[in-house]
Amino acid sequence: MQEQNDREILREERESLAYADPVSKFIRFINYMVDQVAIQVIIKGLTFGVAYYLLGDNYGDHVFYHKIDVERLNNLDIEAIKSNFLLSFSVTFFYYLIFEAATRGRTLGKILTDTTAITQDGQPFTFRHALIRTLCRFIPFEPFSALLAYLPWHDSISKTAVVKKTW
Repeated sequence: MQEQNDREILREERESLAYADPVSKFIRFINYMVDQVAIQVIIKGLTFGVAYYLLGDNYGDHVFYHKIDVERLNNLDIEAIKSNFLLSFSVTFFYYLIFEAATRGRTLGKILTDTTAITQDGQPFTFRHALIRTLCRFIPFEPFSALLAYLPWHDSISKTAVVKKTW
């Protein structure tokens, strides 16, 4: 009986030492904004690079730079919408996946605020965690979950949390 109590006390002590509070919603918002700026810079750089490579000084004529007339959509408008959506989706997906997988749970926003994503069970952060977090970011209205829930959906579903980096 005493041995069982001692084991229970040791287990609780280990868990309390490994526990870390998730960062505030304000820090999460800063992370999100920094990451969104970085994603937009990448998108703008890619659109300019592709357009300039294909059309040279006439890069402004490329589909990426086409002004969309919502009242009179034509094939060029639809191509511009599809191209921009595909590019935005791809850059966002690979930005989060590559950064979080390569840095074990960090993006530019988390690096600047000295935070990191960790697993809730204390296991090492893996590519699988990065992939699940990234896929969950595309759930409709997922950003609003950060405002309404204790943990955003991409944390609760992937069993991760963002904490202050102390090591």
